[in-house]
Amino acid sequence: MISAANITSFVRSLVGEATAKWWTDAEITLYTQFSMARIQGELYPWLWDKKKTFADFAITSGTAAYDEPSDCFKVSHIQVKSNGKKLQGPLGEDEYYKFADWEDGEPVAWMYKGGQILLVPTPATTDTDYLMIWYMTALDAVTDFPDSVRGLIGVEAAILARAKNKELTQDLFELRKMYKEAAIMELTMTTGNQVQEIHDFSEEASFA
Repeated sequence: MISAANITSFVRSLVGEATAKWWTDAEITLYTQFSMARIQGELYPWLWDKKKTFADFAITSGTAAYDEPSDCFKVSHIQVKSNGKKLQGPLGEDEYYKFADWEDGEPVAWMYKGGQILLVPTPATTDTDYLMIWYMTALDAVTDFPDSVRGLIGVEAAILARAKNKELTQDLFELRKMYKEAAIMELTMTTGNQVQEIHDFSEEASFA
């Protein structure tokens, strides 16, 4: 298990400064945080299988807009819990007009509006257990990432640290490439034998 302290030591070894002098501990922490944000965005398609989760999504009569879960990084889809039907979405701006004049009723689609999830049409009933939202959590600690990704976080942080004194070298970018390739390989193999089963299910039939 690679800890946050291990990452700090790793970064300091790559910049050649075992204890704080030119790079303070606060800077190393900052570089690590920015590296985590970049890597979650860059590796999102591969991290999804390991880091996806879901939550109940309550609806309230007459209310169309809802906050995402507090730990949400990116929503995948929203579905009706009782039958598994997916709501269409997220809708684009040009698609919304098709639903804009619908009366309140059972939601069939969703879109983003002002940072919130907008259900369309507006729910006509209140139900605390109506929808399920699938999403990836925001990974805000080194230990939230799989071990195979943590080395890449350290290399990214070292690149940011070296940018401070303008001493970026090609070896760091080669090291980054190596760690990224290893991380993607591990994340692609989500199970030991990667057996894929296709059940009696079609994507199109799942939409509400």
